[in-house]
Amino acid sequence: MIDQDAPERPSGPRVGRLTLDANGLFALAIFLPLLFIVQLATLGAAFVAALTPIYLFVRRRGLVRALLPRAFLLIVPAFAMLSVLWSEAPRETFRFAAQLGLTALAGLLLSSAPRQETVVRGMTLAFLTYVAVAVVAGGKVGIGVGAGGEALAGLTESKNLLGDIASTGLLISMAAVMMAIRSRSWIWVTIGGLAMALDLYAVVAARSAGALLGLGMGVAAMCALTPLTKVGPLLRGWLTGAVALCLLAGGLGYRTLVTGMINLGADLFDKDPTLTGRTYLWYRAADLIREKPLLGRGYYAFWRQGNTDAEGLWRYFGIESRGGFTFHNTLIDILVTLGWLGVVVIAVVVLIAMGAMLRRFVERPDLSLVFWISILLYQMARTPIETIGIAPFYFSTVLTFGALGAAFGRVRQVTVARQRPVVRRPVLQLRAWEVDRKGPGRRDADSAAGRSIWRPSQPTP
Repeated sequence: MIDQDAPERPSGPRVGRLTLDANGLFALAIFLPLLFIVQLATLGAAFVAALTPIYLFVRRRGLVRALLPRAFLLIVPAFAMLSVLWSEAPRETFRFAAQLGLTALAGLLLSSAPRQETVVRGMTLAFLTYVAVAVVAGGKVGIGVGAGGEALAGLTESKNLLGDIASTGLLISMAAVMMAIRSRSWIWVTIGGLAMALDLYAVVAARSAGALLGLGMGVAAMCALTPLTKVGPLLRGWLTGAVALCLLAGGLGYRTLVTGMINLGADLFDKDPTLTGRTYLWYRAADLIREKPLLGRGYYAFWRQGNTDAEGLWRYFGIESRGGFTFHNTLIDILVTLGWLGVVVIAVVVLIAMGAMLRRFVERPDLSLVFWISILLYQMARTPIETIGIAPFYFSTVLTFGALGAAFGRVRQVTVARQRPVVRRPVLQLRAWEVDRKGPGRRDADSAAGRSIWRPSQPTP
């Protein structure tokens, strides 16, 4: 049964004063390898692939109730799998589409967990761990075309990746603090506050325009929507409708938004107006889209070794690993791989989920829904300059599907009480025996007296 307002009661084994929750542990366990996926490589992917079925088994009792209302979101990985039929590289398409399915499934399970507070706490610890290690590592990369300078990149050579992780972690930590204040868990207020401070430092030091702009939208959404959970449904409905219209206008002005983000990034960070060559990528992608506009080249069939076009772009951008690259634009990536048909299918799925999310917020809002909406808006703000929601075994894909799945509530936690065996014990009935004048006789006096009185039989004098 779906219940948005299920009480956040501790469940599971306890270690000291801490309660271990399976959903929180899964959030921590799956995000750690996703965040360190560059360092762990195939080992991290294998761990995620093995962990998701285990979590499915743990959630088996309420699995149908959790997945049934949000199953249509799996149309996205299903369509990616369908592209095997026309893919230029069917084996790669099949493998990556299966991985996308597992990634989406993990997000849907997290958003349907009974105790969303523990899920947010698990993610907070995972992002805090990564950002702390990245800041200690202190890797830096050059930036800018004018005054120049350096930006914090942490464990990789990508400052944008660190900025994305730190911005996402800040939103998650902010939600954890708000939930902890509500439940008066001052330990988690402290942990979340520490994580927020570290994430903010990493975001600023990474000097990532896209991460900062997305973070601004996410924080604004969380601050604006939280008070609305306490007002009446009528006012909340009007204000939510106004926000929806603004988002619709932003979608219609997609090209203008991209241009504005490029100019703002160049002004704020003295960056290359092409955003480190993204405009050339998009120019080349336009030619690729014109060649196969309807169905594309197949999911993940372009960025593969041996493909002449991909090899040329890797050489142009100096990608020695010849992998792990995208067109840095969600719409363009979908058009190249799945064509306009894929864009339509994914857009319909996302719009249905967003409509359900707005309706649920108007009718039954809570802090967990505010958190997921903020995460979704953060991801949407970055779609013009990054590839969001379609990359397998990537933390932002898990969060995107989790946010879309949050529109359908969470499954109430059902506690099955153990029944003690009924022990049938023999009942000793004492009956009253009386003696009549004719000799030793007896008659049952229970029904007459309404009680059991024992009187021994005696001989007649």
